[in-house]
Amino acid sequence: MLSTLRARILLAALVAITLALVVNGIASYTTVKHHNSQQITRNLSAVVNGNTQAINEWFSARYTMLSSMDDAVNSDDPLAALRQLAGSGSFMTAYIAYPSTPDAIFSDGWQPPSDYDPRQRPWFQGAAEAQETIITAPYTDAQTGGLIVTFARPFYRNGQLAAVIGADITIEDVIEIVTGIAPTPSSFGFLTTEDGTLIAHPDADMTLEPSTRLSDELTNTRLSEIAQADEPQSLSLQNSDTLLMGNNVGGSSGWQLIVALDEHEATAGLRGIATTSIVTLLIVAAITAVVFGLLLSLLLRRLLVARNAMDDIASGEGDLTQRLPEEGNDEITQIAKAFNRFVGKMEAVLIDVRTSSESVHHAANEIAMGGQDLSRRTDNAAASLQQTSASIEEITSTVQHTAASAKEANKLSQTASKVANEGGKVVANVVTTMEDITHASNKIGEIVTLMNSISFQTNLLALNASVEAARAGEHGRGFAVVADEVRKLAGRSSDAANDIQKLIEDSQTKVNNGTTLVRNAGSTMQDIVAHITRVTDVLEEINAATSEQSDGINQVNIAVAELDRMTQENAAMVEESTTAAEQLKEQADHLAGTISSFKLSQRPPAPLTSNSPKALTSF
Repeated sequence: MLSTLRARILLAALVAITLALVVNGIASYTTVKHHNSQQITRNLSAVVNGNTQAINEWFSARYTMLSSMDDAVNSDDPLAALRQLAGSGSFMTAYIAYPSTPDAIFSDGWQPPSDYDPRQRPWFQGAAEAQETIITAPYTDAQTGGLIVTFARPFYRNGQLAAVIGADITIEDVIEIVTGIAPTPSSFGFLTTEDGTLIAHPDADMTLEPSTRLSDELTNTRLSEIAQADEPQSLSLQNSDTLLMGNNVGGSSGWQLIVALDEHEATAGLRGIATTSIVTLLIVAAITAVVFGLLLSLLLRRLLVARNAMDDIASGEGDLTQRLPEEGNDEITQIAKAFNRFVGKMEAVLIDVRTSSESVHHAANEIAMGGQDLSRRTDNAAASLQQTSASIEEITSTVQHTAASAKEANKLSQTASKVANEGGKVVANVVTTMEDITHASNKIGEIVTLMNSISFQTNLLALNASVEAARAGEHGRGFAVVADEVRKLAGRSSDAANDIQKLIEDSQTKVNNGTTLVRNAGSTMQDIVAHITRVTDVLEEINAATSEQSDGINQVNIAVAELDRMTQENAAMVEESTTAAEQLKEQADHLAGTISSFKLSQRPPAPLTSNSPKALTSF
């Protein structure tokens, strides 16, 4: 939207006019607001002072009436004076009490009960303590339901308290004055006591309620500040922004009259002026935009024609042989001359660029073709070298595997040789042990033979003993029994010896067979150890040869890997060179295409005048 000079000039004019109107409106609004604030203060002060004067006159009349009761105090029969006071001051009742007696005289003839002592009443004590006329706090009359206050004044004789005269009166007149305060429809006034109790308010339900019911900020201190302030105080009362101003009323009563002016209604005229200023601003801005837009269209007409001519040159086929007409001496003609000079220089530069781009194009083609051939050859060499490297890696892996197997076989053969040697030693020990067992068996056989001999001799002796016992008859019967047992024992010993003899013979036969087998096994183990030792020697030789082959192939593999890495780097460099050549070719093609989009002469032309045949005539 702001891309055109016309729009920018129009926007600048609108901004300037708008700022001027805004500044003027703000200045006017500030001035009116100041005067409006002063007017509000004067009006509010007049309302407060007028109503304060009316209330004070009401209080002053009652103060004057009470102060004129000196004769009643000195009289022995003050009833007539009290009745006159009640009638003239519109008091409900008037009464007098003395400090020396509990008796009191009432103008309406009321007789208090026997326990009634006026000296203990708040009005008596307050007047005696203040030593001047006082007003008690309002209270509700039980009969009428209205608010009543008591005026009480002390009287002195020879510096001593002689009597206190009091009078009860309804404050409906005062409430009527306060509730009648309404500077604006939503504004109101209210009357409070010294402790902040509401005495009069448009809402009767707020009577005798604390002032904080209207606002939490409306405390006794704030009420005193408002009553003493010369300017209205802003405060929100009952969800409404108000301006508060007040004054003390009733003399020493401590009562305060506060007027709450609705701020929204008080500033209605000021808002009307602001609204009028804004509407005027919008109307003036709209009229300015229309008028100034038409004026700019008229003034910039020739510039638009020049712009259209330049668009024709720029949006056509890039015909740099075209020129703008140079008629007149104004700024537009100067722009046309500058444009023609610029186009002439651009054409000369582009002709040189076209010639250079053709040379670059041919050179880039040759570089790209050579790079592609070199890249293919390098790729082939790299592929062959990669295959060779892979084959050598496979051979290296096989040789390494063979070497590892040979090492493992060598370790196993050495272990087997050690085990066979240990087995030969064990077999030799077994042979020795078997021979010892054979000798032991022979000795056992000899012992068994000796046992058989002993058993035979024992048996023979037992037989002889039996014969001798038979000869002895009855006396040798016990000996015969022993001889018989000995013979049986000798028989069992003989049988056991024969069994042992058989077992020993069998064991000796098996031991002899085992000894023969162990000797044969020892001979076989010696042969095995000899062969394993030979196998171990051969494997050690194979392991040494395989290690040497693996080391050599590793060296070859390292060399091939290094050669492969260098070949890959060369291939990458060739690829980069080829890519750069391709990019150079693309740039050359792009440059050639860009240059070809312009229509150029064979040589730099001289600037054309307005009479030149190629000059535009669109002005």
